[in-house]
Amino acid sequence: MLCAAWLAAVLRAVPVCAQEQTPQGDPVVVVIDPGHGGENLGGEYEDYTEKEMTLVVAKAMKEELEKYEGVTVYMTRTGDEELSLDERCAYAESVGADFMFCLHFNMSGEHTLFGAECWVSAFGEYYSKGYGFASIEIDMLQELGLYSRGIKTRLNDRGSDYYGIINHSVERGLPCVLIEHCHLDQANDQPFYDHDEKLKAFGRLDATAAAKYFGLRSEALGVDYSDYETVSVPVPSGVMRPDQTEPDVCMIDVTEQNMQNGEVTVEVSAADYDSGMLYYTYSYDNGETFSALQKWPDREADTFRFTMQVPPHIVPQIMVNAYNGYDLYTTSNMVSLPSMDYKTAEELAAELALKEAQESASDDVTQGDIPADAALGNQTKRQREAVLREVAQDENEEQTVSFAYFLGVCLVCALLVLGMAVSMILILWGRRRRRRRRRRHRSSGRS
Repeated sequence: MLCAAWLAAVLRAVPVCAQEQTPQGDPVVVVIDPGHGGENLGGEYEDYTEKEMTLVVAKAMKEELEKYEGVTVYMTRTGDEELSLDERCAYAESVGADFMFCLHFNMSGEHTLFGAECWVSAFGEYYSKGYGFASIEIDMLQELGLYSRGIKTRLNDRGSDYYGIINHSVERGLPCVLIEHCHLDQANDQPFYDHDEKLKAFGRLDATAAAKYFGLRSEALGVDYSDYETVSVPVPSGVMRPDQTEPDVCMIDVTEQNMQNGEVTVEVSAADYDSGMLYYTYSYDNGETFSALQKWPDREADTFRFTMQVPPHIVPQIMVNAYNGYDLYTTSNMVSLPSMDYKTAEELAAELALKEAQESASDDVTQGDIPADAALGNQTKRQREAVLREVAQDENEEQTVSFAYFLGVCLVCALLVLGMAVSMILILWGRRRRRRRRRRHRSSGRS
């Protein structure tokens, strides 16, 4: 199967070539196709609609490209018209186009993907020409700061090009590249399109990429790309099929575990010999949850290290998913680590705040006073009133306890006095009885 690995080897062997040529004296004819239009809105995300964005980009591309000599530029639509894919390609054929550039913005089903990509035909010279331009376009989008998702082909169930705009173009003998500038539904990409001036910048970039590909020059812009060296892409002998398999290998090893702050350093070894590596995600709970997609640090390297943050009070079970250029992934082995019972900064701060609050409350009760406003810091009026009520309640409780204690002592004393009085009365009464008996006894003896 012809694949990206085969192409990369050929490109290393043949690094540069001349630009796309047209017959001597004939201008290059370019057709720009703003994707969607009319009731076909394209992607919609927040306040952005793809059909409106592609039109802004296309007009800026046309305006910029027309500043170069030796080029004629057309657009499939200049307003909010709805055209079929076949109608767009038929129009390009009718004006004698040498190349068709189809402009789009991307979205993903799970709103997780980010970056720019180009789609080209999988067949013959259409692949070769498409890849030649796309390599310039992708390099420039990367220089702008976007993440490259690469240059790709896609086939339908019949084995022909999946994207209709490419398929219909090839049927008419017309090279075509579909440019997905970035993803509308990803925070990583939003800074690149969130203003009309940024959309126009995309258009100027597309125009410059086309000028470099065709070797154009512009006195108005003061640039000359007639000697610009483009990548040589040999015409493949077969179909350049997309990668349909997951990465060939993905293994991990934990190289460091910091028990004090929860940081775990992981070494990842992964490779895909067809379409290369694109993203990775990681999990600390045996695959129950994964992080957001992360950029593969070095697309030329199969091994790298990264540090992840593991939450406290769990037994970490580390896993990694490694994604290839077609968003297919392979899951690594799982590494189980000792429990990490460290305290987070938030937990330590909460403990300190609680301790300070307890000490402050204890001082307030001991001193019998309310802390001054300066000691209360930035507390609101409501908080200060709550403190006043709490202190007053504490004082009332202390007074109640003191009064109850006093009453208890008085009651005990009264009972003691009463007991002593009763005892004295009983003693005196007993003595009197004994005296009377003695007297009666003495009187009886005398008789």
